[in-house]
Amino acid sequence: MAGITKAAVEQALKDKGKGKFYDLADGSISGLELRVRPRGVSWSMRTMLHGKRTRFDLGPAVKGSDDVGGLSLDTARARAGHVRQMARNHINPEHYLAALATSTTVETQLRLERERQQERERQQAAALEAAKPAWTWETATSNFLAEVLRTRREDTHRDYRGKLRAAELGRFAGRAVHTITVDEMAAAVNEVHARGAETMAAGMVRVVKRMFTWLAETSRRAQTSVAAHAMSGLKAPDPTSNEVGQEESGTTDVEGDAPPEIEIGRVLAIARLGCLPERIGLGLELLIGTVQRRRAITGANRNRFKLHDGASAWHMPPFFRKTGRKKGKRSHIVPVEGFAAKALARLDPLADFEGGRGYLFPAGKTNRSKRAHAEPGLFNDYLDAMPGVSWSPHGVRYAFATYGERDLAFRRGEASLILDHHEGDDPDNVTSAFYSSDSQIKRKREMMKLWVDWCEERTAEAIKGDSALLDRDLMAAEIRRRRYAIKEKAPE
Repeated sequence: MAGITKAAVEQALKDKGKGKFYDLADGSISGLELRVRPRGVSWSMRTMLHGKRTRFDLGPAVKGSDDVGGLSLDTARARAGHVRQMARNHINPEHYLAALATSTTVETQLRLERERQQERERQQAAALEAAKPAWTWETATSNFLAEVLRTRREDTHRDYRGKLRAAELGRFAGRAVHTITVDEMAAAVNEVHARGAETMAAGMVRVVKRMFTWLAETSRRAQTSVAAHAMSGLKAPDPTSNEVGQEESGTTDVEGDAPPEIEIGRVLAIARLGCLPERIGLGLELLIGTVQRRRAITGANRNRFKLHDGASAWHMPPFFRKTGRKKGKRSHIVPVEGFAAKALARLDPLADFEGGRGYLFPAGKTNRSKRAHAEPGLFNDYLDAMPGVSWSPHGVRYAFATYGERDLAFRRGEASLILDHHEGDDPDNVTSAFYSSDSQIKRKREMMKLWVDWCEERTAEAIKGDSALLDRDLMAAEIRRRRYAIKEKAPE
C-alpha cells in the first residue's frame, strides 16, 4: 500500500472545507491514518495495547514540513512509530501524547493523572457513603433516648437528654451520624469545656460514647452504618486546677460535704411544725431518719416495710438502689426507728388514698410519665425554701457518715451498713455477696437508734437557738415567700 504523500495532506486540508468525510491509511507506518472531517483534519494511530486494538489521537495535520499549528507528515510518522513501540512494551502512550500536546513532561502528566484518579476515587467513595443506610443526628438521639427511657431510670434519661441537647452539638443537625468524626465531636466537647462547663463536658463524653456504641451494635448497624468504636478515642480536656500546689491524691473532704449539725435539727423542727403539706413534712422525717436517697424515699411503698425481729425495717428492692442492676435480687434492709417509724405509721394510711397503689408518695394528677410515685426532686424545693437550711436531700447521707464516726462511735466505714447497698460486705467476696443471709440487722438497729437520738438532740438545740421554729404561721409565710420568690415592692 502506498504511503500518504504531502500532496495528499494538502488535498485533505482542501477537502475539509468542502465538507468531505474520509480516512487515509499510511502504508509506511501500519496503523497511521489521516482522518478528514468537516471540522478538521487530524492524525491518529491504531495499535494493539494489552491485547486490545486502541486508537490514539496524535494531533491536527498541517501541510509542508513545518509543525506550526499541528503535525507535518514526517512528524506524524515519527510520533506514530513511538506510540507503536510503547504499546508493544505494554506502556500506555496517553501520558506521552498529553505531555507533547501541552508542552509539559511525562512526569507532570503522570502526576496530573494520579490527582485525577484520586479525585475520581474520592467522588466514588462519597457516592458510596451517601448511598449507605443512615440515621440523622436527630433520629439517632431520639431513638437512643427512647431506649434509655425504656431500660433505665428517669433520672438517667433526663441526664442523657440534657447532655445531648447541649448547644454545641447543634452543629450536627441533619447530619448522618456515621459521617460524624471523633475529631468533630471532640471540638464540640472542647467548646463546652472552654465556657467553664467542665463537668458537663466530661458528662457529654460519657453519654456520646454510650450512644455511638449503641448505634454500632450489630442489631442496628445496618440501619445506622456507624462503625464499631467510632468514638472510642473521645476524651474531655483535663479539669482546671483550682489552685497552685493543689493535692493530686484524688481524696475529698467528706466532712466538708456534710451539712452543719444545727441544720439537720432545723429541718426536723420545721417538718414537725405543721407549716408544710402533711406528706412533705412526714417525708422529710423519713428521709432524715433512714438516710436513704431521695429517689428511694419518693418511691417507697408500704408493702416494703415489714417487721424484722419485732421492729419495723425497710426492705429496699434493687430497683431503688444505685446501680441496683448489679446487685442481684437481695433487698437492702434499713431499720426504721424513732421519729422515722412514727412518720411511717402516719404515712401508711395515706398510701391508699387517691389511687396511691401503696406508694407513700404517689404521683400527682399532673404527672405525665408512667411512674406511679412522685418524682425524685419532690423534697428539694421545700428544703431550698427553708430559712437557715443549705443542704439538699443527699446531704443527710454525708451527715450520717461524718457525724456517726465523730459523735456516735461508728467504726471507720461502718456507715456503709446503712448507706452502702452491698450490706457492708466486701464486693469482691462472692460468698458474702451472694450466699450470706446475715444482714447484720442487730448492729444496724443500734446505729439507727443512735442516729435518731442524735437528730432529736440537734432539733432541741435548733429550737432553743431560734424561737421562730415554734411559730407555725411565721415559718409558713417565710417558706411560701422563698419558694415562690414573692418580693416586696421597693418604695418609690
